[in-house]
Amino acid sequence: MKFPATLKKLIDGKYQIRSIGTVAGEVTVVADTREGAIARATDEIRYRIEWCPCSAVSDEFVELDLREPTPLRWRGSVF
Repeated sequence: MKFPATLKKLIDGKYQIRSIGTVAGEVTVVADTREGAIARATDEIRYRIEWCPCSAVSDEFVELDLREPTPLRWRGSVF
């Protein structure tokens, strides 16, 4: 099952993935690396859609449909 998600690099160098509007609810994770953020988001979504601890959702069931926003040009100081 594909889950739409947005990946963006934060100002502090970390990566954030946010997925909203799915059966898993709103999922937002932050990690030091891009791969770490993808892994954390996938794990969180899989955890949320498991109906009980005895039902196992395979790794292949959760697939992120990642979108990266276009980078904005820096506009200078806000002061």
